[in-house]
Amino acid sequence: MESRNKFMTVPTEIRELEKIEMVRRNDKNYKLDHVVTKTQKTILSSFGLDEYSINKKMEDYMEIKRIKGLFIVLSVMALIIILICFILPRFDFMYVSADKHWQKEKIADNDTGESGKGFKKVVQGEDGTYFVYKNKLMYMGNEDMQVREICSLSREIPGVFVRDNDIFLHNYNDYSTYKINSSGMLEKFISNQGDIYFEGDYIYALNGVVFEKYDFKGRRIFKNDFIYYNSFVMNYTIFDDYIFYEYDHKANITVPNYYLFDENKIKYTKYELNFSKYYLEPEEWDSYLEGEVIPYDSYAKEIDKKVRKGEINENIVEKDLDDYELQSIELSGRNFSEISDGYIYFLGRQKITYRDKNYKSKLEQDMYENIKNEDIDKIKYEIEEYPICRVKVEDIKKISDRDFINCETIDVPSVSKGYIDDIIVRDGKVYFTSIEDYIKDDKEYNSLHIYFIDTETNLSKEFYTMKGLFADKQRIETFVTDKYIFIYGCIDNSDNLCISRVNQDGSNPILVIDGNGDVVMKPLEAVE
Repeated sequence: MESRNKFMTVPTEIRELEKIEMVRRNDKNYKLDHVVTKTQKTILSSFGLDEYSINKKMEDYMEIKRIKGLFIVLSVMALIIILICFILPRFDFMYVSADKHWQKEKIADNDTGESGKGFKKVVQGEDGTYFVYKNKLMYMGNEDMQVREICSLSREIPGVFVRDNDIFLHNYNDYSTYKINSSGMLEKFISNQGDIYFEGDYIYALNGVVFEKYDFKGRRIFKNDFIYYNSFVMNYTIFDDYIFYEYDHKANITVPNYYLFDENKIKYTKYELNFSKYYLEPEEWDSYLEGEVIPYDSYAKEIDKKVRKGEINENIVEKDLDDYELQSIELSGRNFSEISDGYIYFLGRQKITYRDKNYKSKLEQDMYENIKNEDIDKIKYEIEEYPICRVKVEDIKKISDRDFINCETIDVPSVSKGYIDDIIVRDGKVYFTSIEDYIKDDKEYNSLHIYFIDTETNLSKEFYTMKGLFADKQRIETFVTDKYIFIYGCIDNSDNLCISRVNQDGSNPILVIDGNGDVVMKPLEAVE
């Protein structure tokens, strides 16, 4: 019985030790004898414990408790880290737009109204112009107009970018971006095979399915998946972490949503911009849906009036439009520009479609069920025009998929001299070109026509024509600086690249570099 009582006192000892420890936490100067009763001393002594042993056991006991507590804390922290870093990022609801993010002040917001700039063959610097000729980077001063070589690579240089006094260029040899230091030496800056864009204090690289962001010290800030890549995608424009691009003559935007616990972790949502309007209920052969139909608006009335008067492309109306009603105005775009003053400019293709008012009665029932393209042509009338338009970036940011977005037509150029190509916006003017084929002495040539539109008056004007270019349109390029327009092309049916320069009003054409790669700076003689 005595043995049993001794065994039963073990839990009592532990409880007493815990009580002692509770008191000791509150009073570091407390001594054991002050709270241990005579009975408790007797119980503890029955185990052969003196005061020193009791204190030692208490210390061991608390050390175990601290280790257990630390283990629990570390386990909880590890669980939180795993949850935040690996589990929660998989869920879409953890991503919000920039304006709803708790760290929105750290998220990019470009207030300058400009977009990211890529490498170009000609760029304006503070005191002069940098331009590329094959594998050489050249410089022309604003004052002395002297042309000198800065550096050269073993392969062709695709373009250059200048930021303050820093010069960057891309090297095809190792797919890297290089920076030219104060000694004129090349220093590798970023190794990335993607398209490079410079915006504000950051550098972006879009490499197929990956979108990366760097600072100007070459440190990578984020790397996110870009899942909407396609080999036919063209004309990327980067702004505020948005990616705007052209695909199949349609404008698309990928909208960034930011992870709640990391503003550099981004998930993108793709939207297609819809510039088209539909006014009549669709039939089964039409490409739009019933929910896209809108009432006639002022724009429809304006276009309808021009068509019926024959003012669209000076067209001759081939059908009696009294029997037709306006069905749709479909606008697609290409050659989207970089952002300028908060707008993206583009070359549009606008198809205006009319449908016979009595089309149902003119289609036999079996024909109606198995209608062919030639049957549709009989009940429709189409006409096209090619406007130059612009759309607000702020409107793009607010878009939802397939929502109609307003755009402004700034001009419909009456250009009969070849295909409109290229569009450059600078200092309130929109520059565009057209290239016309012609034959002389049994040889094929191109003539380049350069136009500008004043965005305030919406008036367009052809101000320069250059003839005698080699018949390879892909090699003809134009670039606009503060004072000049640079023209890349092969002159007089030669396969050797030349660079010419003309004032922005079309005067004083100069041959800068001839087909041999020599700097000549002499007046450009027109090739008749």
